[in-house]
Amino acid sequence: MTTNATGRRVQAVLASLLLAQALPCTAQPAQASRPLLRVALGESKPPYVMDDEDAGIEYSIVSSLLETAGYRVRVSFVPNRRGQLMLADGEVDAAISLDGPYQSEPYIAYKNMAITLCSKKIALTDVSGLSLHRVAAFQNAHLFLGPSFAAMAGNNPDYREISPQVGIDRLLYSGRIDVAVSDISIFTYFSRRLGPQFDTRQQLCAYPLFPPTLYRLSFRDPVARDRFNGALAAALKGELYERIAQRYQVSLSKGEPYFKPPSVPAAVERTPPMPQAPTAPMPR
Repeated sequence: MTTNATGRRVQAVLASLLLAQALPCTAQPAQASRPLLRVALGESKPPYVMDDEDAGIEYSIVSSLLETAGYRVRVSFVPNRRGQLMLADGEVDAAISLDGPYQSEPYIAYKNMAITLCSKKIALTDVSGLSLHRVAAFQNAHLFLGPSFAAMAGNNPDYREISPQVGIDRLLYSGRIDVAVSDISIFTYFSRRLGPQFDTRQQLCAYPLFPPTLYRLSFRDPVARDRFNGALAAALKGELYERIAQRYQVSLSKGEPYFKPPSVPAAVERTPPMPQAPTAPMPR
């Protein structure tokens, strides 16, 4: 091989190496140039939030919507009250809140229900009917489910509150209670994780005695809020919620996840453009 041929071959190899090194760098700016949005979500509450895995239904919804809206996402897992304080202090850009400065449309619905084994043939039409049965509910349910439920809890000697919530599933399937009061997605998630000593093939009858609890994000910036709402509106028309339900193996109601919120009003569907960083003035 001649000296010139060898030189050309070395140059070709070096060029290939330089190109291979350059390619990853060219793919990064699109993601790296996105603005960072810091979000405070709640503490671990499977299947909604799993802080040890950066996973969960709620985590997946919020992170997917914000990425679709054009942001890089950094999530902090803290109690809701702490998240609201962090939002007020500027430590995060968005947090779960019912009364923040710029609130989104509801992005998730928690649906607490009275759940029975259908074989027991229990019929429930209102909360007062629970007083006739052995009932187990999630911790502090008497504080969250309204005055009628609180009165029932105080007067029913067969009422108890259970933590962790998987204990409610065990009690119902073993026949030690008649009614389980739980978010339906949480209940069905844990049902699929019980041991073989529990017959989870038994058909469940769930009664919607309580209104759904709708959660929103509060933002520091109205543009970020509006972009989130735009991504949410599109997701509710698509299949994001159904894919997430399938991933976490929770039940559907008429083909839709129980945690899917109502559609976004048409007036807030439009996604505003991402604000541009100011450019330097042209030299004169």
